[in-house]
Amino acid sequence: MKDDGAVPGTVGGSISEPPSGKGALRPRARLLRTLGNDLISSDKVALIELVKNSYDADASTVVIRFQGPLDEGTGRIEVWDDGHGMDVSTLQRSWLDIATDTKRREPRSEGGRRVLGEKGIGRLAAARLGSEMLLVTRMPDSDEIKLLIDWTDFDRDDAYLDQIEVAWDIGAPDVFSERGSAYETFSASTNETWHQGRGTLLQIDKLTHTWTKADFIELRTALTRLIRPRPSEKRTLEDSGAASGNEAAKPDFQILLALVGVADELQDLAGPVDSSTELRTPHYRLTGSVDTNGAARLRYVQQDPPVDENLGIKQLWNNDRRAPQAGPFDFEINVWDRDKEAIQRTLGATSPGGSAPNAKDLKGFRETLDEVAGVSIYRDGFRVLPFGETGDDWLGLDLRRVQSPTRRLSNNQIIGHIFIGADTNQGLKDQSNREGFLAGPSYADLQTLVRAALNELETRRYVARHPEKPPAERKGGLFERFDLGEIRDALAESHPSDTRLIGLIDDKNRDIHEGVTEVQHVLSRYSRLATLGSLIDRVLHDGRTAVTRLKNIARFGKRDLGKPSLSAEEKIAIAEAAMEQTAEQAELLSSLFNQIEPFGGRKRGRPRDIQTRTVIQKAIAILQLEADDRGVELMAGDEDFTVRLDEAEVLTVLVNLIQNAIYWTATRSRDSERKVLVQARNNPDSSLTLVVSDSGPGVPPDLRGHIFDPYFSSKPEGVGLGLSIVGNLVEDIYGGELTLVDDGPFDGAAFEATFRRRV
Repeated sequence: MKDDGAVPGTVGGSISEPPSGKGALRPRARLLRTLGNDLISSDKVALIELVKNSYDADASTVVIRFQGPLDEGTGRIEVWDDGHGMDVSTLQRSWLDIATDTKRREPRSEGGRRVLGEKGIGRLAAARLGSEMLLVTRMPDSDEIKLLIDWTDFDRDDAYLDQIEVAWDIGAPDVFSERGSAYETFSASTNETWHQGRGTLLQIDKLTHTWTKADFIELRTALTRLIRPRPSEKRTLEDSGAASGNEAAKPDFQILLALVGVADELQDLAGPVDSSTELRTPHYRLTGSVDTNGAARLRYVQQDPPVDENLGIKQLWNNDRRAPQAGPFDFEINVWDRDKEAIQRTLGATSPGGSAPNAKDLKGFRETLDEVAGVSIYRDGFRVLPFGETGDDWLGLDLRRVQSPTRRLSNNQIIGHIFIGADTNQGLKDQSNREGFLAGPSYADLQTLVRAALNELETRRYVARHPEKPPAERKGGLFERFDLGEIRDALAESHPSDTRLIGLIDDKNRDIHEGVTEVQHVLSRYSRLATLGSLIDRVLHDGRTAVTRLKNIARFGKRDLGKPSLSAEEKIAIAEAAMEQTAEQAELLSSLFNQIEPFGGRKRGRPRDIQTRTVIQKAIAILQLEADDRGVELMAGDEDFTVRLDEAEVLTVLVNLIQNAIYWTATRSRDSERKVLVQARNNPDSSLTLVVSDSGPGVPPDLRGHIFDPYFSSKPEGVGLGLSIVGNLVEDIYGGELTLVDDGPFDGAAFEATFRRRV
């Protein structure tokens, strides 16, 4: 045969195209192990997934039993439950069908529980824990099924997933017989009622990693918080008016941990999984129920001084343009103070005979709180990971506390529980790795509502920890602690002859006061910048509109003037109209520049004559967009005086007060009066008073003595420096005062800022 050099499968030496056809994706067997390792992040999460499967099977009890030695490649983990078990049909249709949608199609268990798994991959957790698995299951009055899987078979490089077969045996009940090993396991672990003659055992051998004491502590902590906590007091959320419907989903479900053949030091981690008794009496507790509109019915309990108060209905959602996409849900927020005295009171109340706790007790309490602190989410009675895990600050509480350390709480002070229902919060979807919710409006709105609820507790906690001072003892706000006068007086009284030390204190006190004065001036400059930031939004909005109109005037004017059909008189009329429109837009831009001008480079300390009505109208113009957006009407009084003041500093005061008034007025319903009035008053002593009144909810009586405290704010996201900075500017620079008065023109709050010096 003649060799023409052609390659088989080619034509004339060129590679031919394969014929058209069809194919199918065929996964390798090792994909199963890869999915188990990638979708199940840890052994702890793997066990939690198996416990969830038991819950979905209507189990009342789950026993997790470890049999040592628990070294890699040896040992055993058994997960026992008394659920309804499986028959062969269920085994094939559900357990062996990876990514089945059975639970999605049937979201309720036979017992009526809202099932926790929907993606059909939880069983891959068993492959994460060990190399071999024996499944034993029995339905009531049925035969027993045993299934053995060697997960290492799925590691073969040459095998496809459909080439790995698993087999099961069906026989008379053995493990789940009347006196079988299931009876021994449950009887030895619990004295409570459990379902005999049915259930499932997952026996996992040849563990994939060595279990240490730290692993068991982490597992037990996670299991402690896995199930919806039992009520910490007899009063339930229904007693406080809960109405979201999630209480009915509370499961009758317990988890027990058994350790066999392990070190004695681990045995104290065995037994029923329950919360620490020390953590059942928080210093502060807020419980409540939030509806679909963001309104919450709240109850507040405090240990010292004792408070148990029904707060009624509070509006947590402050956006009337749309309803929140999260809710309804119930919650319980428990908070502890971590200082020594507070912890000693708690430990003394729980210790036998009320004995005084020692330093070890204090350290142990803080460590226990560190282990379980956080805000957890429970969906239909079962915990959603990783919310509330150590280091998971999904509400951003630690960063929030940095901005307001005196009032805000950190994540390690809180044990919180959020109770949602899958049917009533369908926008909260799981991520593929089963840890956390997908980002979106529902998740963001849930964060907003929970932080708003926490703000109610933080406000009351602040009042409890900072008793209101008599007016005579109140000092200068932010800088009240920057003075050595008390130390100097005490030293002069006890050591009057030590003139050298007294002189040193006087010198240092003088340096401190000079430094405070400089800081006050710097703070004033930064306040100007903050006000300028508020002004920029209006400048950009109105300025861009004016520039666009000027461009259109020029473009259309040029087009019309170029038309040969128009007479000279008509072209003159077009030009005059264009110039008139140009002048109007130029006037608008000039007005915007005039608003910016007071915050320019001119040095402070050189005030000029200004009209009070003009500066009030400028302040209103700065915030007009925000007011319109929130549906609030801003009004200027008729009074008008000529005064000599630094315009930027006056605008700083007015913008802060008006912005505060807009916020609180917008919390009223749309059908309520929403007005803010800004007025000026010329006093007999030649001082000037600016008054900002609103029709908002007003300041509660118990907060009136704290609203000027640095870092105090009853806004959910407030920093608490606005009124302090304004008060400092008015008091220290102008020798005046900022006060809350009772005789405003509306039912809300009315603030008066009086300028005396440099007026």
